[in-house]
Amino acid sequence: MAAEDCATQLREQGVSLLRDAFAKDSLIDFRDAAMRCFAAVEADTALAEIYKFNRFSHSVPLAALMDFGCDELTKPLSAPGLEGLFSEVMGSSWTYSMEQSWVRKKFAPMLAPASMYSEQGWHQDGALGVRFPPEAGPMLPMTELITCWIPLDACGRESPGLEFVRGRQAGLLHYSELDDSALRQRFRPEEFWAPELELGDGLVFLNSVLHRTYTLPEMRRNRLSIEYRIFPRPLSC
Repeated sequence: MAAEDCATQLREQGVSLLRDAFAKDSLIDFRDAAMRCFAAVEADTALAEIYKFNRFSHSVPLAALMDFGCDELTKPLSAPGLEGLFSEVMGSSWTYSMEQSWVRKKFAPMLAPASMYSEQGWHQDGALGVRFPPEAGPMLPMTELITCWIPLDACGRESPGLEFVRGRQAGLLHYSELDDSALRQRFRPEEFWAPELELGDGLVFLNSVLHRTYTLPEMRRNRLSIEYRIFPRPLSC
């Protein structure tokens, strides 16, 4: 899909699927490093603390992979057309945050750890840094960002992927409004979308888009993924 078509899709639906956009050899390097990293932190509590391993989301900061053989952490962001896509949708020049870039491991249901780990429920990435009131009220403003999400394995059929409610939201839904059954009543069935991706594919989505980890009981494989948060570049003083 041409960059201008992706930008239009992002504006209209909030999410765009990029087919075969990322170099597979580079993603394989990421995958190999991620496998070594997770094997280490899962086996050693001290290493888990050093690399800021989150057992609930089963994730580590992307920078951790530098110690496991991956030193070109931003190479996927140089994929053809991606810089222009971010700039057009953001309406300005952009930057990424390595502090908000992650590598994650999501488990097939039958392979998931017995304790602490949980699948990521419905949320909006624009909630980053936002403090919610105790009860729901008017929609809250969002942190301005774009997410670029890249699986390191084929996903969505035999391993966990992502599920979206396609469409831009006016603001942040309160955490008490994010129950799956409540969202199924709030949005039409055709707005829910769980794409199947292959190695080399990726997803770009806006801060307001509702999404979660997508799993099926019959899935048999785990999934690794990396993600970057893209922010407007601060104006120079």
